[in-house]
Amino acid sequence: MKLSFILFLSVSTVAVLSACSSTKKQPVAETAPTAYQPTPETPSPARLATVPAPNLPEVEQAVKRVFKDIAVVHPDYQSSFLAGDFNGDLSQDLAVVLKPVPEKLTDMNEEYPPWLLRDPRVPNNPREPLRIEKDEALLAVIHGYGNKDWRDPEATQTFLLKNVVGSGMRVQNGTEFVKNFRGEKKPRPQGDLIAETLKGSEGYLYFNAATYSWYDPKTYKGEGEAPGVFHGRPRR
Repeated sequence: MKLSFILFLSVSTVAVLSACSSTKKQPVAETAPTAYQPTPETPSPARLATVPAPNLPEVEQAVKRVFKDIAVVHPDYQSSFLAGDFNGDLSQDLAVVLKPVPEKLTDMNEEYPPWLLRDPRVPNNPREPLRIEKDEALLAVIHGYGNKDWRDPEATQTFLLKNVVGSGMRVQNGTEFVKNFRGEKKPRPQGDLIAETLKGSEGYLYFNAATYSWYDPKTYKGEGEAPGVFHGRPRR
Protein backbone atom coordinates (compact mmCIF):
# COMPACT_ATOMS: atom_id res chain seq x y z
CA MET A 1 0.00 0.00 0.00
CA LYS A 2 2.76 2.38 0.91
CA LEU A 3 4.69 1.54 -2.24
CA SER A 4 1.78 2.23 -4.51
CA PHE A 5 1.10 5.53 -2.73
CA ILE A 6 4.71 6.58 -3.21
CA LEU A 7 4.56 5.67 -6.89
CA PHE A 8 1.34 7.69 -7.24
CA LEU A 9 2.97 10.74 -5.67
CA SER A 10 6.02 10.44 -7.92
CA VAL A 11 3.92 10.22 -11.07
CA SER A 12 1.72 13.15 -9.97
CA THR A 13 4.77 15.30 -9.20
CA VAL A 14 6.28 14.59 -12.60
CA ALA A 15 2.97 15.41 -14.33
CA VAL A 16 2.60 18.68 -12.44
CA LEU A 17 6.16 19.70 -13.22
CA SER A 18 5.66 18.85 -16.89
CA ALA A 19 2.47 20.92 -17.04
CA CYS A 20 4.16 23.89 -15.42
CA SER A 21 7.06 23.76 -17.81
CA SER A 22 4.71 23.58 -20.78
CA THR A 23 2.91 26.74 -19.66
CA LYS A 24 6.12 28.75 -19.62
CA LYS A 25 6.40 31.18 -22.59
CA GLN A 26 8.63 29.72 -25.23
CA PRO A 27 11.44 32.00 -26.52
CA VAL A 28 10.53 33.76 -29.77
CA ALA A 29 13.10 34.32 -32.48
CA GLU A 30 14.05 38.04 -32.61
CA THR A 31 12.83 39.88 -35.72
CA ALA A 32 15.41 41.94 -37.59
CA PRO A 33 14.80 45.70 -37.08
CA THR A 34 13.21 47.69 -39.90
CA ALA A 35 15.74 49.64 -41.94
CA TYR A 36 15.99 53.25 -40.72
CA GLN A 37 14.23 55.81 -42.92
CA PRO A 38 15.07 59.39 -42.06
CA THR A 39 12.24 61.92 -41.92
CA PRO A 40 12.08 63.58 -45.32
CA GLU A 41 13.09 67.20 -45.37
CA THR A 42 10.56 69.85 -46.30
CA PRO A 43 10.44 69.73 -50.09
CA SER A 44 11.77 72.78 -51.88
CA PRO A 45 9.32 74.71 -54.09
CA ALA A 46 8.90 73.09 -57.48
CA ARG A 47 10.89 74.84 -60.17
CA LEU A 48 9.06 76.22 -63.12
CA ALA A 49 9.43 74.18 -66.25
CA THR A 50 12.10 75.54 -68.54
CA VAL A 51 10.48 77.54 -71.32
CA PRO A 52 11.81 76.48 -74.71
CA ALA A 53 13.70 79.07 -76.73
CA PRO A 54 11.68 80.70 -79.51
CA ASN A 55 12.07 79.41 -83.04
CA LEU A 56 11.43 81.26 -86.28
CA PRO A 57 8.09 79.64 -87.28
CA GLU A 58 6.42 80.42 -83.94
CA VAL A 59 7.93 83.93 -83.89
CA GLU A 60 6.48 84.55 -87.35
CA GLN A 61 3.14 83.27 -86.09
CA ALA A 62 3.22 85.73 -83.16
CA VAL A 63 4.14 88.61 -85.51
CA LYS A 64 1.27 87.70 -87.84
CA ARG A 65 -1.13 87.61 -84.88
CA VAL A 66 -0.36 91.24 -84.00
CA PHE A 67 0.67 92.81 -87.31
CA LYS A 68 -1.28 90.66 -89.76
CA ASP A 69 0.50 91.09 -93.11
CA ILE A 70 1.87 94.62 -92.74
CA ALA A 71 5.21 93.75 -91.07
CA VAL A 72 7.57 90.77 -91.14
CA VAL A 73 10.57 89.50 -89.21
CA HIS A 74 13.52 91.51 -90.52
CA PRO A 75 15.63 89.30 -92.79
CA ASP A 76 18.85 91.33 -92.41
CA TYR A 77 19.47 90.60 -88.73
CA GLN A 78 21.13 87.35 -87.68
CA SER A 79 19.71 87.55 -84.15
CA SER A 80 16.33 89.02 -84.88
CA PHE A 81 14.42 87.82 -81.79
CA LEU A 82 14.88 86.96 -78.12
CA ALA A 83 12.66 86.16 -75.14
CA GLY A 84 12.62 87.43 -71.55
CA ASP A 85 10.40 88.98 -68.89
CA PHE A 86 10.86 92.54 -70.10
CA ASN A 87 8.00 94.18 -68.16
CA GLY A 88 8.47 92.30 -64.89
CA ASP A 89 5.08 90.54 -64.70
CA LEU A 90 6.59 87.02 -64.43
CA SER A 91 5.43 86.18 -67.95
CA GLN A 92 7.82 85.63 -70.82
CA ASP A 93 7.74 88.27 -73.57
CA LEU A 94 9.08 88.28 -77.11
CA ALA A 95 11.30 90.98 -78.63
CA VAL A 96 11.63 90.75 -82.41
CA VAL A 97 13.14 93.00 -85.08
CA LEU A 98 10.58 93.84 -87.76
CA LYS A 99 10.54 95.37 -91.20
CA PRO A 100 7.42 97.14 -92.53
CA VAL A 101 5.98 95.76 -95.74
CA PRO A 102 6.52 98.73 -98.15
CA GLU A 103 3.10 98.58 -99.80
CA LYS A 104 1.45 98.43 -96.37
CA LEU A 105 3.18 101.47 -94.89
CA THR A 106 -0.08 103.43 -94.74
CA ASP A 107 -1.56 100.69 -92.56
CA MET A 108 1.48 100.82 -90.25
CA ASN A 109 0.82 104.53 -89.73
CA GLU A 110 -2.90 104.33 -89.07
CA GLU A 111 -4.22 106.73 -86.44
CA TYR A 112 -5.17 104.11 -83.85
CA PRO A 113 -2.94 101.05 -84.32
CA PRO A 114 -3.30 98.00 -82.06
CA TRP A 115 0.16 98.63 -80.59
CA LEU A 116 1.98 101.46 -78.82
CA LEU A 117 4.55 103.20 -81.00
CA ARG A 118 7.41 104.71 -78.97
CA ASP A 119 10.93 106.05 -79.38
CA PRO A 120 12.72 105.17 -76.11
CA ARG A 121 15.49 107.67 -76.79
CA VAL A 122 13.29 110.78 -76.83
CA PRO A 123 10.43 111.96 -74.60
CA ASN A 124 7.01 110.82 -75.71
CA ASN A 125 4.99 113.78 -76.93
CA PRO A 126 1.34 112.99 -77.80
CA ARG A 127 1.14 116.27 -79.74
CA GLU A 128 3.76 115.03 -82.21
CA PRO A 129 2.79 111.49 -83.23
CA LEU A 130 5.61 109.26 -84.40
CA ARG A 131 5.64 107.84 -87.89
CA ILE A 132 7.14 104.69 -89.31
CA GLU A 133 9.41 105.13 -92.31
CA LYS A 134 9.94 102.84 -95.27
CA ASP A 135 12.53 100.07 -94.66
CA GLU A 136 12.87 101.16 -91.01
CA ALA A 137 14.09 98.51 -88.56
CA LEU A 138 11.68 98.36 -85.61
CA LEU A 139 11.74 96.40 -82.39
CA ALA A 140 8.40 94.89 -81.38
CA VAL A 141 7.98 93.67 -77.80
CA ILE A 142 4.98 91.35 -77.51
CA HIS A 143 4.03 90.92 -73.87
CA GLY A 144 3.15 87.49 -72.57
CA TYR A 145 -0.36 86.53 -71.53
CA GLY A 146 -1.92 83.47 -69.89
CA ASN A 147 -0.24 80.09 -69.46
CA LYS A 148 1.53 80.19 -72.81
CA ASP A 149 3.15 83.62 -72.35
CA TRP A 150 3.90 85.32 -75.70
CA ARG A 151 2.90 82.14 -77.54
CA ASP A 152 -0.69 82.48 -76.26
CA PRO A 153 -3.24 83.30 -79.02
CA GLU A 154 -4.53 86.10 -76.75
CA ALA A 155 -1.09 87.72 -76.32
CA THR A 156 -1.45 90.91 -78.35
CA GLN A 157 -0.29 93.76 -76.07
CA THR A 158 2.66 95.13 -77.99
CA PHE A 159 5.12 98.02 -77.91
CA LEU A 160 6.65 98.96 -81.26
CA LEU A 161 9.95 100.77 -80.71
CA LYS A 162 11.86 103.09 -83.05
CA ASN A 163 15.61 103.81 -83.13
CA VAL A 164 16.67 101.03 -80.75
CA VAL A 165 17.73 98.24 -83.08
CA GLY A 166 21.47 97.76 -82.64
CA SER A 167 23.99 94.92 -82.69
CA GLY A 168 24.74 92.19 -80.19
CA MET A 169 21.24 92.21 -78.71
CA ARG A 170 20.96 89.98 -75.64
CA VAL A 171 18.87 89.60 -72.50
CA GLN A 172 20.28 91.15 -69.31
CA ASN A 173 18.83 89.90 -66.02
CA GLY A 174 17.52 92.81 -63.93
CA THR A 175 19.15 91.63 -60.68
CA GLU A 176 22.52 91.22 -62.38
CA PHE A 177 22.15 94.64 -63.99
CA VAL A 178 21.66 96.33 -60.61
CA LYS A 179 24.63 94.42 -59.20
CA ASN A 180 26.89 95.34 -62.14
CA PHE A 181 26.15 99.07 -61.75
CA ARG A 182 26.22 99.21 -57.95
CA GLY A 183 27.14 102.68 -56.71
CA GLU A 184 26.28 104.33 -60.04
CA LYS A 185 23.22 106.21 -61.17
CA LYS A 186 20.92 103.78 -62.88
CA PRO A 187 17.23 103.23 -63.58
CA ARG A 188 14.99 100.80 -61.72
CA PRO A 189 13.96 98.26 -64.37
CA GLN A 190 10.81 96.24 -63.74
CA GLY A 191 12.15 93.09 -65.39
CA ASP A 192 14.84 91.92 -67.76
CA LEU A 193 16.67 94.39 -69.96
CA ILE A 194 17.89 94.19 -73.54
CA ALA A 195 21.60 94.95 -73.76
CA GLU A 196 23.07 95.99 -77.10
CA THR A 197 25.49 98.27 -78.90
CA LEU A 198 23.69 101.19 -80.47
CA LYS A 199 25.53 103.75 -82.58
CA GLY A 200 28.84 102.77 -81.04
CA SER A 201 27.69 102.91 -77.41
CA GLU A 202 26.74 100.07 -75.09
CA GLY A 203 23.32 100.61 -73.59
CA TYR A 204 20.18 98.95 -72.26
CA LEU A 205 16.53 98.99 -73.17
CA TYR A 206 14.35 98.67 -70.06
CA PHE A 207 10.72 98.92 -68.96
CA ASN A 208 9.57 101.32 -66.23
CA ALA A 209 6.75 103.82 -65.72
CA ALA A 210 4.57 101.92 -68.22
CA THR A 211 6.92 102.42 -71.17
CA TYR A 212 10.32 101.45 -72.55
CA SER A 213 13.31 103.72 -72.08
CA TRP A 214 16.97 103.75 -73.06
CA TYR A 215 19.83 103.67 -70.54
CA ASP A 216 23.30 104.83 -71.54
CA PRO A 217 25.68 104.53 -68.54
CA LYS A 218 27.74 107.45 -69.86
CA THR A 219 24.92 109.98 -70.14
CA TYR A 220 22.27 108.88 -67.63
CA LYS A 221 21.42 111.59 -65.08
CA GLY A 222 18.67 110.01 -63.03
CA GLU A 223 15.23 108.46 -63.27
CA GLY A 224 13.48 111.81 -63.57
CA GLU A 225 15.52 112.68 -66.65
CA ALA A 226 15.61 109.27 -68.26
CA PRO A 227 15.10 109.59 -72.01
CA GLY A 228 11.96 107.94 -73.31
CA VAL A 229 9.86 108.84 -70.26
CA PHE A 230 7.55 111.76 -70.80
CA HIS A 231 6.90 113.93 -67.73
CA GLY A 232 4.10 116.38 -68.30
CA ARG A 233 3.77 119.53 -66.26
CA PRO A 234 1.47 119.16 -63.27
CA ARG A 235 -1.90 120.85 -63.56
CA ARG A 236 -2.47 123.91 -61.38
